Amino acid sequence: MVYNDPYKQFRPQGKLVKEDGGIRFMDSIILGTIYDELRAMRQIIDTDDNDDCSTDNAMTPDDNSELILGADSPAVATEDLWPDPAHVFRLWQIYLERVNPLTKIIHVPSLQPYLAEAITGCQNLPKNIEALLFSIFVMGAVAMSAEECQTLLGYSREAALQRFSTGVRVTLIRLGFLKTHDLTVLQAVVIYLLSLQGRYNRHAAWILNGIVIRMAQKMGLHHDGEMLGLGPFESEMRRRLWWQIIMADAKYAMLTGLSHSLLPRSWNTKEPRNLNDADLFPSATEPFQDREGPTEMIFCLITNRIGKFLIESPGFEMMVMLVEFGDLGAPDSPQMQEFRRTVESLASELLSLLDRFCDPSAGPVHEMAVEMRSQIIQKLGQLMDPSRGQPELRAELKSPKDNAFMIALSSLEHNERSYHLARDKGFLWFWLAHFQLDVFIYMVGQLCQRTEGKIVDRAWRQVAVVYEFHPELYDVTTNKTYHTLARFILKAWARREELLRAQTGRSPEVPEYVERLRSAMDSEDLRSDAPAPPETLTQQLIVSGPANPLDPSFDQFLTGIFDSPPVDWEMFGGPMLPNGQNAAPFRYNVGPF
Repeated sequence: MVYNDPYKQFRPQGKLVKEDGGIRFMDSIILGTIYDELRAMRQIIDTDDNDDCSTDNAMTPDDNSELILGADSPAVATEDLWPDPAHVFRLWQIYLERVNPLTKIIHVPSLQPYLAEAITGCQNLPKNIEALLFSIFVMGAVAMSAEECQTLLGYSREAALQRFSTGVRVTLIRLGFLKTHDLTVLQAVVIYLLSLQGRYNRHAAWILNGIVIRMAQKMGLHHDGEMLGLGPFESEMRRRLWWQIIMADAKYAMLTGLSHSLLPRSWNTKEPRNLNDADLFPSATEPFQDREGPTEMIFCLITNRIGKFLIESPGFEMMVMLVEFGDLGAPDSPQMQEFRRTVESLASELLSLLDRFCDPSAGPVHEMAVEMRSQIIQKLGQLMDPSRGQPELRAELKSPKDNAFMIALSSLEHNERSYHLARDKGFLWFWLAHFQLDVFIYMVGQLCQRTEGKIVDRAWRQVAVVYEFHPELYDVTTNKTYHTLARFILKAWARREELLRAQTGRSPEVPEYVERLRSAMDSEDLRSDAPAPPETLTQQLIVSGPANPLDPSFDQFLTGIFDSPPVDWEMFGGPMLPNGQNAAPFRYNVGPF
């Protein structure tokens, strides 16, 4: 990815500098040379120094990393947080089966030898490997259901997430992760941030991903390893990691309503190759070439191409707005024609990747890749025409607000399809982590006003689906967002119940989720009306995002920024359209990636 830079032709590629066992990148050749000389001087001093004193900085790093991950307690021993020997291998296997095929951050053959040592404990493991394995254990817990976790580990999923998350943070802090230049440490941080998806405030997660981008940039991951003179194996692993980082940034930027401003102005890291881990050898000297045919990289190849589309199409979101707000989104408008060409180009690229590298009979991850391509193209097609393939609904789509309601409903229906397809393949965690709560909130707010019609009937069905797959929404006693959402659902159901009774002459069957919400709410909530109109609810809940009942220490530094009283979100709702209207009432994500 290269942006116009008038000074690029005069600037050298940069320089890699060895530092503290890792590799640091510097754009400045002069400073890179100075650091090389300083490193040589330190080596001379270390060789000549015969004093018996030693410096142990393992417990108190001076890089203020505790401000990011929470304070480190000297009383915490990572050995006490390590999983039991019987659980280490099972968590590793769950990661390999359910997480690794969708992320491809680690090289399994290189990490596998450490598992024998890990089963006996973490005392003799290198600290960077300890951090990486803790992050893998967290993702193993994320990828399990609550029932699985309780059965396998003997304690709750929430307890497992807190235990292993604490292990990651303590290990990273003691490593002084902000000042390291170690690829393994960066892998641990990236995997840990992946584990936060859907569990923490997405605005805070976006900020943390910005820190990861800066860590990667100082290691030179934004420049392709071949151009920096690195070997084929290291170059390929850096590509895999960099593309995961920038795709996370693209996703969080879209969800928070911001652009990809944290990415370096100019980066040229190539997309990863279509290769199995078994094709990659640390001792390789010749550049790797794509393997023809299916490999374990297929899902990442698809999501990388989608991420590239989002980054290269900064006007994409404006096209979404044009569709929602009417005249400018007419089928024959120049803007819509350009949008259609862009979508067709993406569809062609994704289909080409599937033709070359995908075989649905090769395993679940290939089925997931096919589903991902289908989802993205269908969603983009529905942005151009919300009633696409459903002509019977056109009579109900009379205004831009109707179209927005239909788009929100379609997004949740796509989620339902993905949930059912992924549940038996072990990949359900991936789709659940990309659930857009604000889209659901928007739809519920509309149901307070809309009481009949085919689209409304389908929307009420999706309310039941969401509560089936997201039982955390029943936590109305400790989570203010879910509590307010429940009040609006009960308000909307009361209106629908009244309408159905008037139409049929009898009371409709009360859905299970309504019964559960009624039993969970106190009597005052049931007597009172909802506290705000739907539009205000949507704005307020988008600010706070889901609360974090699992790990309060993580958010102690960042979360307060976003939990302040509601602000005027008209200021941040997006660009003003040419007709004077503000951008959409929710952030529409084209799909998980």
